[in-house]
Amino acid sequence: MKKRIFAGLLAGVMSLSLLAGSSVAVAEEDVYDMNMEIITYGFDDVDLQEVEDAVNEISVPEVGVRVHFVTVAISEMMQKLPLMAASNEKIDLVQSGLLTTPSILASQGLIQPMTDYLSEDMIAKAGKMIHAGEIGGEIYAYPGTLYASGCALFLYDTALAEEYNIEIPEILTTAEDYDKLFSQVKESGMPQYAVSMGDGVAAEMSYGNIFDALGDSTYIANGVVMDVENGTKVENWYATEDYKETCMMHRDWFEKGYALPDSISNGYAVFDSMTQGQVFGFFGRCSAGSNVAYWSAQTGKELGSIPIGDGSYLLDTASTMNTAWSISSSSENPQKTADFLELMYNSLEITNLLDLGIEGKHYVTREGSHIVDYPEGVDAGSVGYGHTIGTYGDQTNAYFRAPLTDEFVDNLSLWGEENAKVSRFMGYNFDTSAVSSEITAVIAEIGKYGPALNCGTVDPEDMLPKFLDALEAAGMSKIIEENQRQLDEWLAGQE
Repeated sequence: MKKRIFAGLLAGVMSLSLLAGSSVAVAEEDVYDMNMEIITYGFDDVDLQEVEDAVNEISVPEVGVRVHFVTVAISEMMQKLPLMAASNEKIDLVQSGLLTTPSILASQGLIQPMTDYLSEDMIAKAGKMIHAGEIGGEIYAYPGTLYASGCALFLYDTALAEEYNIEIPEILTTAEDYDKLFSQVKESGMPQYAVSMGDGVAAEMSYGNIFDALGDSTYIANGVVMDVENGTKVENWYATEDYKETCMMHRDWFEKGYALPDSISNGYAVFDSMTQGQVFGFFGRCSAGSNVAYWSAQTGKELGSIPIGDGSYLLDTASTMNTAWSISSSSENPQKTADFLELMYNSLEITNLLDLGIEGKHYVTREGSHIVDYPEGVDAGSVGYGHTIGTYGDQTNAYFRAPLTDEFVDNLSLWGEENAKVSRFMGYNFDTSAVSSEITAVIAEIGKYGPALNCGTVDPEDMLPKFLDALEAAGMSKIIEENQRQLDEWLAGQE
C-alpha cells in the first residue's frame, strides 16, 4: 500500500512538474502506451478502468509503460487477433494459450520472438518451463503460471451425495466405476442428472489419459504421443482405441440418462450446470488455479472430489502454455512490453490488482493471511472487478479468494516442476507453418464431429469412421508425418 501511495504522489509531482520544465516532458514522451489483451466471459467489469488506472500508478514510474486494457470475449478470442492484425490495430501483450497455441499464432505471424527482450532473471524464474514457449530456438511465449501441472477430478455436490446416500468411490478408473456411481444418482430419485459433458469440446480429456498432445491440448489436432515415458510415435488421437472407448462410454451414459441431454446446445459451461442445480457432478482439471475450493467458489456449492486414473500430476508443453503471454507482432515497442511483463511477475501489487482488483473495494485482507474476502455487502455477482480469464504474474505469496486456504498457498510448489511428472517432450513445440492449412481444415472437422461424439449424442460405431475419414481428407496424416519428423529431429538434438 505504501508503494501505491508513493507511486500516486510521484505521478502527481510529475504532472505538476510538467508545467514547470521540459525535462519531465521528455520523460513523459518516453512512456510507452501498451495495449494489453484481457479475456472476459463476454462482459466488461464496471470498475475495469479504475483498476487500469491503479496499475498505471505503478507501471508508469516503474518501467515507463502506460497500460490500456483491450477486452476480448473468450467466444471471440480466436478471431480477434487475426482481425486486429488485418486492420493494423495495435495490440502488444496477448494471451497466446487459451483456445489456441503459441506455435499456431507464430506460424500465422501474429506473435514475435521475445528472446532478446526477456531478462536473465525472467528466464531463470521460469526454469525448465521456459522451453515450452520455444519455437525454432526462439522464445515466443512465457508461462502464464509457474505452477502449471494438473490432474483430472470428478467434482460432485456433497449436499446431494449426503441427502441421497450416494456411495462415493475413492478413485475412478474404469467404465464400471463410472457406471456404478452414475447409476446410483439416477436411481436415487434426485432430480439432477449425474453429469454434464458441456459443449463437448475436449470433453474426452477428463479421464486421466496421460498422453502428450505436443502443444495442443484444446483440439488435439497435431497428433499425440501416448506413452510419455518411453514412446516416441506420433499418433492420431481420434484413431486410438482409448478415444473410441471414451466415446462409447459417453454414448452409454447418454442412452442410460446419466448425462444432461441438452448440454451441447444449452449454452452452459459444466460448472454453470452445477450452479443451476442441473447436475450432480462434472469433470474438471485440478491445478494451482482450479482446485476444489476454486470450483466450489465458481459454482456456489460445497464440492467433493474423486481422483481419476492414477491422479498423476503431468507437466507438459500444453499445460505450461495454457495461459501463456506473448508479444504481438504489431507491438511497436516489444522491449517495453517485456518490461511490463517482468513487472507483472515481480510486483505482487500488480499481480493482485490484475487478478483481484483494488483492496478495500473489491477485496479485503485477513490479518496474517494470503486469503481475501469480498467486502461487506459485496459478493461474486456484485463485485465491480474480478471476472477476467487468465493468470497474472507469479502467484507465490499473492492473495487468493476464499474458500482457498493458506494451506493451499503454502503448498503451491506442489504444482511446479519439482514435484510434477514432467513430460520428456517438455520444450518440444511443433512448428505448424508447413501444415497450417491442413491444421485449419482438421480443426474444422474436429469442431464438426467431436462435440457430438464427446457428448454421446451420436453412435460412435456409425459416426467415428466418418470422422476419421474426414480427418484423413483434411490432411491429418500429413500433419502427423511432419510432426513426427520434427519430433525425431528434436529428440536427436537432446542426446
